[in-house]
Amino acid sequence: MAIKKLEEIRLNVQPVSIEFVHEYVFEGPCRFGKGDALTKPFDEMINEEKFQDWYTQLKAHMHEDVVNLLPPIRIHGTEDWYIKDEEVRKIITDATPGVEVDLYFSVELGRVFLLNYEVARLTDKPWAMVQACCYTANSCAQHRARGIEYIPFETWEAAEDYMVVLRAKKALKNTRILCAIRNNSSVSVSSSDSIIDPDKTMDEVFGARQRTISAHELLDQTSYGDPMGNHCTPGRKGLNFTEEDAKEIERQTRELIDNAQEVRMSEEAVKKSVEMRYAIHKFMEANDCNCYAAPCGDICSTRRMNEQQVTMCLNHALNNEEGIPSACEYDLAALISMVMLQSIGRRPSYMGNTYAIPRQKDGKHIPFPKMPFFDKEETARQLAKLENVDNLVLTFHSVPNRRWTSYDAPVRPYAIGPFTHSGWGATIRYYFAADEGQVVTMCRVDPTCKKILIAKGTIVGGLGYGSVNCSEGVFFEVKDVHTFWKYQMDCGNHVPLIYGDFEDQLVQLAESLGLEVLRA
Repeated sequence: MAIKKLEEIRLNVQPVSIEFVHEYVFEGPCRFGKGDALTKPFDEMINEEKFQDWYTQLKAHMHEDVVNLLPPIRIHGTEDWYIKDEEVRKIITDATPGVEVDLYFSVELGRVFLLNYEVARLTDKPWAMVQACCYTANSCAQHRARGIEYIPFETWEAAEDYMVVLRAKKALKNTRILCAIRNNSSVSVSSSDSIIDPDKTMDEVFGARQRTISAHELLDQTSYGDPMGNHCTPGRKGLNFTEEDAKEIERQTRELIDNAQEVRMSEEAVKKSVEMRYAIHKFMEANDCNCYAAPCGDICSTRRMNEQQVTMCLNHALNNEEGIPSACEYDLAALISMVMLQSIGRRPSYMGNTYAIPRQKDGKHIPFPKMPFFDKEETARQLAKLENVDNLVLTFHSVPNRRWTSYDAPVRPYAIGPFTHSGWGATIRYYFAADEGQVVTMCRVDPTCKKILIAKGTIVGGLGYGSVNCSEGVFFEVKDVHTFWKYQMDCGNHVPLIYGDFEDQLVQLAESLGLEVLRA
C-alpha cells in the first residue's frame, strides 16, 4: 500500500557560500595584505580553497538517509557592501526550482555579515553555520536579534547530530493521524489522559494533524461484502476487500505464522487480526495518513470486536515495526511521543501502561497491581529476581515489536498468542528478558503539549510472554524512580520507549519545539 511513511522524509539542506571579493587594490582597516594578496584574483583563489574545504566537510557530515543536500549557491559581494534584493531572489529561486528548502547552511568567506542578513531575510527559513572564528557569533547575534532563526554549531559533529533533530521536526509537521473514533473526536471516553485539544494543540506545537473516521464504518468494511452494502454507508462505495486483497491477506497471515517460533491460536483467528490491519491500511491510504490511533475501550464496549473476534494489537505492533506510528487507546499524547522517538532513533517504539515500582519503608517494592491478566506465580518469580533493583519501572501492553534496532533489522524470535482467553485477537508475544542490559529511551508529552517527560533506562527483565491480554511487559531501571513517578503524574500513563540512547537529541528536539523538559 502507498502509505507515505515518516521514515522516508529527508531534510532539504541548501548550502550557501557568501563570498567577499575586493574590486580594487588598497589597504586599510578592512583590507589586509601586501602585493598580489591585495588583488581580486587572489581573493577569488583563497575563496575557492576555503569553499572547497567547507563543502567537503559539509558533504561528509550530511548523511543521505537524513539529509537531501541540494547543489550549493555561491553569492558574491564587493566593497560596495550591498546587493539588490531582486538579484538575491533570482539566485535563490533559480537554484532549486520546485524544491522546498528546510534549512540554509551557510559559510561566510570574508566580511559579509550584512550581506548574509540581506540574503537570509528573503528566505523565511532557518539558517545554520559551523563555528568559523568570530564570524559565527557576529552572524548569529545579528540574525536572532532580527527574528531570524539561526542555528550555530560548535563542531561539524554537532551539526551532524542536529540534522537528525531537524529531520524529526519535519516528520512531526508531516504527521497525519488516522483516528477511528466512536464517541468523541478529541479524547477517548475510556482513557482520558491524552491531549486535551488535539485539533488545535497538535497543529500549533508539532504541525501534526488528525483525520477522523467512524470506527463503525471501519469495522463494516473489514469484510469481503458488497462495497455498496455496508450498514453504516448504504449505497456508498466502501473499501471492502477485493479478490486481490484476499490473496494478500492470505499471504501475510501465512508469513506471520511461518516465521513464528510458536503459534497458540488457529490460523483463522490470526487471519481475522491480519484482516483488521489490512483494512486500517486501506483507510490510511485513502485518507493520506501515516499514523494510526483508535479508542479500543470505546469500541470494545459496543461488542462489535467481540462479534468479529478482532483486536487492533497486531495492527499496532506490525505498524510500528514498519515505521507507521500506531497507538493503543486513542492516546494521541503517546502517539506524538512515538513519532518523536521513531523520528530521532529511526527504529520502532513500544508503548504500554507504565508503572513505577518504588520501595516502601520496609525496603520491599510496593505490591504489584492485582490485574486479572497478570499470572500471579510468574509475577512473583520475576519480582523476586528483581529484588535488588532500586529504581524499577514496568511498561506493559500486548503490542511489542519483532524488530528493535531498525525497520529492516532481522525479525527476532516471537510467538503469536491470543489476546482473549477464548482464543481470538492475535498478538505478538516477545521475550523481553532476552534483552537484559539494553539501554532504552522514553518520553511522553503532557495533555497540554507544554511539557514532556524524557528518561533513560536499562532493561532488567520481562513479563507475560506466555500469557494473554495486556500482560506483555518489560522491566527497566531508571536513574531515579521517584523523580520519574513525579514527572509521570504530570504527563500521563503510557510512556513509549525505544531501544538505544537518544536522550540528548530528544531533549534538543523538545527544546526546539518550546516544550518544558522534565528529565528523569
